[in-house]
Amino acid sequence: MPARGRKPDPTVDHRIRQAATELLLSHGLDFTMDDVARAAGVGRASVFRRYATKRDILLESLGGLMDTHVAVPDTGSLRGDLHVVVSDTLALWQHPGVARLTRQMYGEAGRDPAVAEIIRTGMRTRMRRSQVVYERAIDRGELSPDADLDLLTDLFAGLVSYRGLLDLPMPDAEQVVHVLLRGFTPT
Repeated sequence: MPARGRKPDPTVDHRIRQAATELLLSHGLDFTMDDVARAAGVGRASVFRRYATKRDILLESLGGLMDTHVAVPDTGSLRGDLHVVVSDTLALWQHPGVARLTRQMYGEAGRDPAVAEIIRTGMRTRMRRSQVVYERAIDRGELSPDADLDLLTDLFAGLVSYRGLLDLPMPDAEQVVHVLLRGFTPT
């Protein structure tokens, strides 16, 4: 006897995840499951079949956004590599959806340990990726082998987070790179 009903559409999962991610960027945390269904072009039941709560889809989407790969440049110099990373990061904060979502995520992290863990995991992953840039710089003699690389990363990440969360103007990329290198280059 043949199976009854329609075959499941293999693109539905992807469309739902994509819709949730786009809604996060356009509306921040202020979206509903109905909004996701509408944006994905699926029925409400299709969304709830995959995600029991808005929190479930929110956590998966936030995790996906935090796992977005940041390019690891290789310009041949630490100054050049940092300039690319700093410029790309500052440009990202210029996107109103990213800035709003990041502010909301940090606020939510104080209430929801799962959101806090997503942020921590995302930041640790990015720090591990940035190690390649620093290791090349150490090999070229541009960074001292005993430089505190976590501190170097934290100085920039902290500056951007502080200014972004308070909606303060971001500094010029070259100014940031100059300040970062001044304290970390060998004499």
